[in-house]
Order: sequence, then C-alpha cells, then structure tokens
Amino acid sequence: PEGIKSAIDAICDKAVEDVRGGGEVLILSDKAEGMDEMKDSTYIPPLVAVGAVHHRLIDEGLRMDTGIVVETGSAWSTHHFACVVGYGANAVHPYLALETVKQWYNQGKIQKMMEAGKLTQMTLDEAQANYRKSIENGLLKILSKMGISLLTSYQGAQIFEAMGLGEDVIGTSFKGT
Repeated sequence: PEGIKSAIDAICDKAVEDVRGGGEVLILSDKAEGMDEMKDSTYIPPLVAVGAVHHRLIDEGLRMDTGIVVETGSAWSTHHFACVVGYGANAVHPYLALETVKQWYNQGKIQKMMEAGKLTQMTLDEAQANYRKSIENGLLKILSKMGISLLTSYQGAQIFEAMGLGEDVIGTSFKGT
C-alpha cells in the first residue's frame, strides 16, 4: 500500500509540475515499454491514477488548464470508458482493445468469411472504427439514461457508488464518491 501511495503522489506531483510548465495535455499511460522498466515500478490502475491526478489538479487550481488522456489496456467495455471519463479523463486511448480488433481482423478465418460474404467486407481501419462507434453509442446510451446530453457534462462528475474501497483510496482518487 505504501508503494502505490508514493507512486500516486509522484504521478500527481509530476502532473502539477507539467501543467505549471505549460503542459496542455497530460497522457497517463499503463504501457510498459520494456521489462527492465517494470522491475522498479508500481502498477497503478488507470482509474485510480486519473482520479488522483484530476483531484490534485483541482486542489492546485490547475484542472481547467489541461486535458487528461488515459492510454490503457484495461479499458475495453463501455463501462470501463464511462468510469475513466466519469473520474476525470477527457479522452481514452484503448490500445489493447484496438490491437485485439486488429488480431481478430487478421485471422485467416475472418478474411475467408469476408471473402465468402458471410461477414461484411471491411478494412482494418473500418473494423477499428466500428469498435470506436460501438463504444461511443454505448456511452451515449449511458448518458441518455441519466438525462445527460454532453460527454463533457459527465466528465469528472463522479456519479458512482464505491463498495469495498478504503477511505484512503476514496480520499485520494474518488473524492465525493
């Protein structure tokens, strides 16, 4: 617990420093570039990281000065996107979900089904655009059920309930939940 707390504090400190230095967009990523880097690092779930950074920037009076993009492999369903946006992200890049669509598309079986007319012919870009469109439609459905018409009205709104999380986690990443 202490390792993750100090890692979260370091990310938040860096975010404040970057925004004060003129950074207009912060990218929070869970991508590991190499295995050597991972041995001395602490994994922070993207939802915890974005919530902590969002709240630290609010506390410092800097949140309106920057956007937050979350680049993550742990967002693939509409609910995941809704949570990350609901706790402060302006945008989400689901690199693993897009790679999964690519892997699906490149399967010989899928290509043969497209050639045989059993699946609609499409390019890889179209397949990934279909995934993005399905996530967007799912988010619009969630928003409309709550009477929200703009994603920006949902962004950072924190209209969730938390179960099973300690008060220290709530206070750091999910204030007001």
